[in-house]
Amino acid sequence: MNETSRMEEPSMMLAEPASDAVLTTEQVTEYLLSNPDFLVSHPHILNQIKVPHLLPGSVSLVERQAEQLREKVKILQKQLSELLSVAKQNERIYRIYADLNLRLFKCRTLVDVEQSLSDVLLHQLELDEISLKLFGSDNDLPETSKHHLLKKRFNDRIYYLGRLSNAEMAMMFNKKNIGSVAMMLLGEQGEMGLLAIGSHQPHHFHPGMDTLLITQLQQFLTLIVPQLAEF
Repeated sequence: MNETSRMEEPSMMLAEPASDAVLTTEQVTEYLLSNPDFLVSHPHILNQIKVPHLLPGSVSLVERQAEQLREKVKILQKQLSELLSVAKQNERIYRIYADLNLRLFKCRTLVDVEQSLSDVLLHQLELDEISLKLFGSDNDLPETSKHHLLKKRFNDRIYYLGRLSNAEMAMMFNKKNIGSVAMMLLGEQGEMGLLAIGSHQPHHFHPGMDTLLITQLQQFLTLIVPQLAEF
């Protein structure tokens, strides 16, 4: 072996291990994920690590992690605030309905009932229209139209939540700018009448909403109306 060969051989032997020792980004990532306490065990490394920041410049890894935690806390605080707001609104609505039910029990005439419904639903809950139709009375719906409405919207149910056609809106409210309605039949079998509550908002009343409060209202009216009308 000549001198040139003897000089090149060690160089080649050193070059090969160096190539094998190169780590990919994926390998580093996989190792850190598999050893999440690595930086805790080697805190001195943190002082040498920098990660890109959304703003010009760079911050340390600890600072970046702290910023991410702050962002998560802000999101959680916002979600909590929204939940508390919804809870307060639901409590307010529940109290209003509870007061309405007590007020209905004190009514002595159907005019009192309609006035109580108007005061609470339109003024306190800021809804837009109400319409109380008693079957067989002077304000009853036309028979053919009533039969069509009951079959189309209720179909053996007590409630209907959603939208009406222009013709149905005109029949119930004498206008066509109601976006959505909550309608309930009065009576054990829906035989006494119909209460419709309208909102200008198209999605205020919808089939997926909770019916607990309007169920209670329907039950109260079913108890009260027969005492004030001839049924």
